[in-house]
Amino acid sequence: MQQEGRDTALAILGAGLLALSAGYGCDDKEGSAPSWGGRGGGGWGQRGETAAIPVRAEAVERRDMYAYVQTHARLEAERSVGVVARAAGLVMELLAEEGSQVAAGQALARLDKDQLVLWRQQAQVAVDQAELAHERTTSLFDRALVSQEELDAARHQLENARLNLAEADLNLEYGDIRAPIAGIVMRRDVELGDMVNPNQALFTIADLDPLLARIRIPESRLQQVSVGQPAKVEIDALAGGPFSGEVRMINPGVDPASGTVKVTLEVPAGDNGLRPGMFAAVRLITGVHPATLVVPKQALILETDADDVLLFDDGLVRRARVELGYSEGDRVEIVSGLRDGDQVITVGQEGLKDGQSVRLAGILPPLEEEEDEAAGTRNESRQWGPGRGGGEGRAMPDSATFVGRLRERWGLSEAAAVERWRQMKQRMGSGVTAAGLGPAGAEGDSSSDGGDTTWRGGGDR
Repeated sequence: MQQEGRDTALAILGAGLLALSAGYGCDDKEGSAPSWGGRGGGGWGQRGETAAIPVRAEAVERRDMYAYVQTHARLEAERSVGVVARAAGLVMELLAEEGSQVAAGQALARLDKDQLVLWRQQAQVAVDQAELAHERTTSLFDRALVSQEELDAARHQLENARLNLAEADLNLEYGDIRAPIAGIVMRRDVELGDMVNPNQALFTIADLDPLLARIRIPESRLQQVSVGQPAKVEIDALAGGPFSGEVRMINPGVDPASGTVKVTLEVPAGDNGLRPGMFAAVRLITGVHPATLVVPKQALILETDADDVLLFDDGLVRRARVELGYSEGDRVEIVSGLRDGDQVITVGQEGLKDGQSVRLAGILPPLEEEEDEAAGTRNESRQWGPGRGGGEGRAMPDSATFVGRLRERWGLSEAAAVERWRQMKQRMGSGVTAAGLGPAGAEGDSSSDGGDTTWRGGGDR
């Protein structure tokens, strides 16, 4: 009995396999409807063709490219001076703060002048007395009543009194602390009420335009540098760079320890926010190629040792061998191999082959093409059969197939694909919305084209 049951089961299993193989064989016959059922057949909305791979491309551009010596330096003020007290006294008034723009000779602070005024008055009295004594001595000398020696002594006394008066006037003037140069107050080292002494540092003033950058270059590059040569200065803390500069002077000697030469650059400050002490990346330009072809560095193929790029040529990939020139930032010069109007693939080029089908990511097809594709999808949907219950294929409406194709081939989100489907439907005048998809692809039951197809659910298939 067990043997007979086993033979019966094997016979039933063999008959089922023969029927299944016969059913699959019908799908391969010429003129039969395309098969859309199951993952083995390629999935819904897939006809066996190779989908175009999405990439990003940029057109080659023309711009000036430079060769340069790159180094770093701190910006310095061309002139920075300390302001010191010239007389002793109590600080009675402060007239400038850090950051104040001052002119040459402008008062920055004032000292107590009471004692200085008294000293000046005493010196004036001494001058008056010396003048009277000199007049009397001169009159007596004219009458031969005094000697020449006494006349000379009176004259010397008068001169000394006048010198003391001039010194008192100068000390009184020193009671006003003044700026020796025009510039900006960088530092204030005195407070109101401080007692200051002669030669005590009170302020620091700097002329901020132009600024200087002192760099060192290898002696082997010395022949490429000359006075007046342009340079570019970049500051990480400031936007709007790079800033222009030029070589002001070149040190005639070479540092024996480092083998470098000191070069001083002049950088106009203007109103661009440059300040002394900023850390700058300096590029001393040694050569320029004007209006040359330039591409992004990320367009270069890294899979080989040769310098190649991939071009987007009307939906196909074309490999091009190029010759590189100057490199600057994220751009590189193309000496030969490309021409104006070429588009180089910058994203998605990994693994692409020459002649492979590609498309630009985010570029949608015209609605007319979508209508043609949707019409083809609609015809195919009528050939799918009654659906899962009938066993002749999987029931899939044209709307879902079309949305799936947009998501797969054009990289759209579900909401964007549904909106594209609705626009196409409006142009076709059918007045039918995407089956089963709400405003953002929400789940639900719906039908299209008079109920010829039905899709339940709004999730990804």
